[in-house]
Amino acid sequence: MASPTPSQSASDTMTSTSNSSDNEMEHIQISAMNVRCSLCNDTYTIPKVLYCFHTFCQPCLEKIQDTPDRIQCPECHQDTTLPAQGVQGLLPDFAISNILEASAGDNTSLNCTGCKSKETNAVARCFDCANFLCPNCVMAHQFMHCFEGHRVIMFSDLQNGKEQIKLEKPLNCSKHRSEMLNFFCKTCNIPICKDCTLSDHSRGHEFGYISEVGPKHVELLQHVVDDAKIKANELRSTAKSMEHSANRLQILYNKAQNEVNETYNFYRTMLEERRQETIKELDGAFNSKQVLLNSMADKIQDAIDRLYQGCEFVEKLLKHSGNTEILMFKKMIDTKVNNIMSYTPDINNLETSFDLEFVSNFQAIQVGVRNTFGYIRQSFETNQKPQPIARPNGIVTKTINNASPPCVSPTISMFGDFTSTLNKRFPSNNTLVGFGTGLDPNVNPYEKWSSGSSHDLINNGDIFQTNPDSIMDLTNKLITANIYPPKSQIKRQKMIYHCKFGEFGVMDGQFTEPSGVAVNAQNDIIVADTNNHRIQIFDKEGRFKFQFGECGKRDSQLLYPNRVAVVKTSGDIIVTERSPTHQVQIYNQYGQFVRKFGANVLQHPRGVTVDNKGRIIIVECKVMRVIIFDQMGNVLQKFGCSKHLEFPNGVVVNDKEEIFISDNRAHCVKVFSYQGVFLRQIGGEGITNYPIGVGINGAGEILIADNHNNFNLTIFTQDGQLVTALESKVKHAQCFDVALMDDGSIVLASKDYRLYIYRYIQIPALGL
Repeated sequence: MASPTPSQSASDTMTSTSNSSDNEMEHIQISAMNVRCSLCNDTYTIPKVLYCFHTFCQPCLEKIQDTPDRIQCPECHQDTTLPAQGVQGLLPDFAISNILEASAGDNTSLNCTGCKSKETNAVARCFDCANFLCPNCVMAHQFMHCFEGHRVIMFSDLQNGKEQIKLEKPLNCSKHRSEMLNFFCKTCNIPICKDCTLSDHSRGHEFGYISEVGPKHVELLQHVVDDAKIKANELRSTAKSMEHSANRLQILYNKAQNEVNETYNFYRTMLEERRQETIKELDGAFNSKQVLLNSMADKIQDAIDRLYQGCEFVEKLLKHSGNTEILMFKKMIDTKVNNIMSYTPDINNLETSFDLEFVSNFQAIQVGVRNTFGYIRQSFETNQKPQPIARPNGIVTKTINNASPPCVSPTISMFGDFTSTLNKRFPSNNTLVGFGTGLDPNVNPYEKWSSGSSHDLINNGDIFQTNPDSIMDLTNKLITANIYPPKSQIKRQKMIYHCKFGEFGVMDGQFTEPSGVAVNAQNDIIVADTNNHRIQIFDKEGRFKFQFGECGKRDSQLLYPNRVAVVKTSGDIIVTERSPTHQVQIYNQYGQFVRKFGANVLQHPRGVTVDNKGRIIIVECKVMRVIIFDQMGNVLQKFGCSKHLEFPNGVVVNDKEEIFISDNRAHCVKVFSYQGVFLRQIGGEGITNYPIGVGINGAGEILIADNHNNFNLTIFTQDGQLVTALESKVKHAQCFDVALMDDGSIVLASKDYRLYIYRYIQIPALGL
């Protein structure tokens, strides 16, 4: 069987597009190309290309293949989906094969890959089985029926110049084996044969002859390569810039760390000096009062001695003298004794006069240290911006109406003796980042402290200013002005409840601890009565409907239920139990037991909610973890968030699979994805102090409830923009939980064994 030769048209095409310089450049590229497989470290045998563009021998890939439908690249570990033929169906690396063929044409020894004798020199190449053939294999390809139709090229033909390395070699269609790939489908972006144009690519597909459209698409590929190289250079420059930034960041970090240590040592030195001064003052006060006490004691003892001396004289006179003789001394005795008897030391004021105490104000010290120690200033120099965090607009520079100051003892002038040193060390061009007080990082609060103004601290309830006298003097004025700690940085509209129900007890409609509350689609109010080990259901007017549950660990029994949620579509009631069971129970809308689960997973369940797909989301306190269950109790997802949470107590989700968790100690709501990625923060100290719960109303707004001073309700958009702020006219005891109703009302479960319903939607929205 004669070896087939390429068509004359392909030869002409090659001749027209080749020149001597191209051949020289190509020879250089061939010599530089690695033609050894990285797995077997031998010359490629049937080279196959993976999806990641790494090339390996087909036998090597078959050895490492674990699954029939995919294979992992041993170098970059990317997965490649295999066709139905497995590794054999992967595209061969034509470039490697052509390079090996060219090296064989240059009288370079090349071993046969078609038979078991791997050391026999190859003399030809088969295009169909992608093997290099020894004389025996060439003979087998000529006479054996299994190789019928295979195209074999002898290396001698290459040496005689009858073939060129970049000839358009004929390739058969993988679907129609007898047809060659003469067409290119622009729609599917693949070469096809004539039969393919009549079957799979006949309707609406645009295709043309490879000889006509091929050069254009090859040129487009070259443009892609050029663009990729440009992009790689850009990324390389970016990587170098990032490396420079990382080095600079490390230098700045070390410098800042040294500054922190230096500041700490400075504070420690100042505190030691102040301690010595205070000890000296204490010793002086003690010694002076001790001298006064000794002087008073001497006077008392002198009076005692004179009284006893007078008594002794009178007794001697009475015993050994007559009446006339005694009466001769009566005037002198009366005068002397009465003078001594008239001396009375002031013992009533003795304890207060000689009181000695060191008065310290830990709260003022904490404020002073936080406001003067320093801060971390950071900026983002790249185009990538951080996630937006809701912050109040402005700093704490306004008086707060009706803000009650804490009970604080008179502050000591701890910083008064070294204020000038502090002013030098912390100049007015610093900016303060938060310190947990909700300050705007773009505003400099030190400008008000070091401006040297002689104005009073409070000027008609507006901006305050002070001279650089003493940090503690400023703290005293803040406390006197009733704005520390800040109750809020926004004005709040008053709201009143229109319904309340409940009282202490164990009867229907009574509670001993209404820890959790939820509302179903009918606006029925569902209350977890924890210490009574039951769930009570009321209508929207607070009228008792029914209850279920009793103390126990068996089915239909409850043990300290602390939170409830409702599946809106079915009305099923989700109940979480705290210690000792730490589990979830599901009841239908009539209070009939369905199932329970989670005892082997949960540790400290706190907040619970149900999303629009019926998935149960639970946030745990102490361990700071979120667990997502399906209705059958299977764990779908769980993740820890201890880096972001301090004391979570409420949770709600939106239809974008974002989890909103109210954090009592962090004074805000933290937002996470279902995969545990922290997204943003809503609210902050000064606006949402000590949240007790969070909800989403029908308008998609986030409602954060807290009972700091009053019962407060602050409404944001889901991006964290403030919408309005409300507060109750009456003060409440500690609040446990809240739930939203469809009519624009919110239900509040209070520690005074009552539930209150506030309507908030009628209040007009306010800005800052």
